[in-house]
Amino acid sequence: MSSLTINFDNSFQKLPSFLHENVQPTPLKEAALIHVTAIKKDLGLESLSNSVLQEWLNGEIRLRNDQTIATRYAGHQFGVFAGQLGDGRAISLGEVLNSDGTRLEIQTKGSGKTPFSRMGDGKAVIRSSVREYLCSEAMSGLGIPTSRVLALITGQDNVYREEIERSAIVARVFPSNIRFGHFEMCYHYNRKEVLNDLIAYTRHTFFDGVSVEEMLGQIIDNTAKLIAHWQTVGFCHGVMNTDNMSVLGITIDYGPFGFLEDTALSHVCNHSDYKGRYTYANQPAVAAWNLDKLLVCFSDHLPKETLSNLLDTFSVLFQTHYQKLCQRKIGLMTLDTKDPNLFGSLLQTLSKLSIDFTFFFRQLSNYKFNRIDSLSELWNYYEKSEDLIKWLSLYDQRLKKELSDDSTRSIKMKSVNPKYVLKNYIAQEIIEDVEKGESGKLKNWLEILYSPFYEHPEYESYSKPTPIAKKNFSISCSS
Repeated sequence: MSSLTINFDNSFQKLPSFLHENVQPTPLKEAALIHVTAIKKDLGLESLSNSVLQEWLNGEIRLRNDQTIATRYAGHQFGVFAGQLGDGRAISLGEVLNSDGTRLEIQTKGSGKTPFSRMGDGKAVIRSSVREYLCSEAMSGLGIPTSRVLALITGQDNVYREEIERSAIVARVFPSNIRFGHFEMCYHYNRKEVLNDLIAYTRHTFFDGVSVEEMLGQIIDNTAKLIAHWQTVGFCHGVMNTDNMSVLGITIDYGPFGFLEDTALSHVCNHSDYKGRYTYANQPAVAAWNLDKLLVCFSDHLPKETLSNLLDTFSVLFQTHYQKLCQRKIGLMTLDTKDPNLFGSLLQTLSKLSIDFTFFFRQLSNYKFNRIDSLSELWNYYEKSEDLIKWLSLYDQRLKKELSDDSTRSIKMKSVNPKYVLKNYIAQEIIEDVEKGESGKLKNWLEILYSPFYEHPEYESYSKPTPIAKKNFSISCSS
């Protein structure tokens, strides 16, 4: 036990033991600390040298007042109730309060077996760990609520997935690990007293002690905002099971995610999703379905009609948040009733023509009123199709209606339309670098992903449409 004192304030472990169990991490063999983010300071861990930090995160030492627990939750996976799940390879090391009182939980993913591993080995591989490490920070750079990361550690353990891979640990950070599935666990296993405790804890710790109804309203609104953000940057989560949904409305559990390349509304980024449940276009509907499963857990606390009315608000809230983001994305300053149709028809056109999502909107940021030639770089990659020319004509009419200024509009659009996103082929290049024990590409790309709206001219080629040989490959759930 180290004598170093960290400001731990472990609240979740005070809940009934039904929701968690003590567990000891399993250290990686020949562990190597690949990278540490600036979040180390936010967590009040400046007093820890990187070598001590590595030992702690790898489970070799303990800090005073830390905790090592895994939590128990249930969930609906691909639309089917899967029963008890839980943190099968993730271990919470403790909750800290930073200087402004914000609660942050530190959790290591890939730290070995827990009581909830379900025949798994509790390990994570370099491939998936690097992807989660990068995308957590990429989403933050895009301004999207997300879990964050503290450090990446690799080991020499052999891990058996679809092939033999090397082990890794990603230390992630979030206000709380509470998922829809924690409530489902209590409800479906008829642990009413535990459910009451969990509800009270969540209300008072994360929702300022509001009523149950108000808390659920905030959860629904936060979820609506989150999904709206996903849709407008072309992000596909891949595994939107209820156990992968945060009640705080943050993106968690980066597995087989992907950003749209060819704008295919039916794109499936997870090759384990055989029926296409989690397509890009279906994410809002899945979020509503998942919220319905969460609200069922509150059937003893609120009337059925109240719960039904709450669920009905999701669609309205989502459309409101989505339309505002879409409006900003195409540079409109005022609201017009026809704007949703204008944006919707654009997505249909981009999908029909298989135009790169991120590249198109960044190029549209350069568009000058009634000048198709101002999109010269777009035309270097795509034909001037009749469908797209027709849409630009409608866009011109809309710009004229609000007297849009080209220069002002361009600046505003470039502040919301990223030039860079974490495409799968980019992530793969970084993975291969880390597997060699190198971290240069990871460090460089993190700087880009923290500022994806900047030009970064030295990385210009990565802002172009994905090379054909590298585009649109799906990722397995296996990690």
